[in-house]
Amino acid sequence: MGAGASGPEAGQAIMLGVVAYSDSVGSIWEGMRQYFASVDVPLDFCMFTSYDRMVEALVHGHIDIAWNGPLAHVRLKRRTGGKSISLGMRDCDRNFRSHLVVRKGAGIDSLAALAGKRLATGAYDSPQAYVLPLQAIGAAPGGEGLLKSIHVVRFDKDLGKHGDTAAGELEVMRALSAGEVDAGFVSDVMWSKALAAREVNGKGQAQLVVLSDVVPPFDHCQFDAMPTLSATKRDMFSKALFAMSMGVPEHKAVMQLEGIREKWEGPREDGYARMHDALAAEPGVPFPPPLDTVSKHRFASLEVRGDRGIHATKFERACV
Repeated sequence: MGAGASGPEAGQAIMLGVVAYSDSVGSIWEGMRQYFASVDVPLDFCMFTSYDRMVEALVHGHIDIAWNGPLAHVRLKRRTGGKSISLGMRDCDRNFRSHLVVRKGAGIDSLAALAGKRLATGAYDSPQAYVLPLQAIGAAPGGEGLLKSIHVVRFDKDLGKHGDTAAGELEVMRALSAGEVDAGFVSDVMWSKALAAREVNGKGQAQLVVLSDVVPPFDHCQFDAMPTLSATKRDMFSKALFAMSMGVPEHKAVMQLEGIREKWEGPREDGYARMHDALAAEPGVPFPPPLDTVSKHRFASLEVRGDRGIHATKFERACV
């Protein structure tokens, strides 16, 4: 099925970009590389420290395909005027969920009750724990006014990874359990893991509950390419990807490492509509700045807790 030794692009491996967000990333994509080789499709991968750098490498032709998260996917669409090509996603990337979790006894029984409360979020580049949750609040009736009344505590952990390490979400749950904040946003994935591991709602900890799913479901990761990718490489990659099957033990081992439940799914764009809305005012430039900074934001106050123990003091809202 591949180009083979005499194919039109013999010797030219498909170069895939991935972000190194954990120690397991190399093992996952080495397994994928070996699978692709087994079906005569030359594939190699390059690991990046951030999504922004990977997107730049894709735009400038240094890689053929990028394994993008939702923020990077939409930024690429905007950079290319919608001309970038999507090639597929995992089944677990469809209808991703985030939860608004609250502390029992905090007096929060509705979204409107967040007014005047302390709300914890993940890093400013986390789709599931910052960008889309705040977009959802702002889009609700009276949402812009509500945002102006909330005191946000943001955990800027592992910036550049777009929340993939979930370090910010872990801090959100820690702060909730310790009573430092009243509510917080976490993905369903991390919330479920924390409950299963009894890392939340343990003895002596504040009891936490999911208030409501105020964040509509959205799509997460997707393979993206530039429109200049050759049809040969595109077809070789797609055919090999969708030929993977949970019914083949060697395939199943790699697919499960990547979090797939049953199969790879085809590309779709509908699940990114709210991310497009959230980034509507963001400049379509390389390495765009945060949507909110300590000197200009949408809240009653913003406290930023970053890596290396750096803590910014509270800054009152500077933009009205």
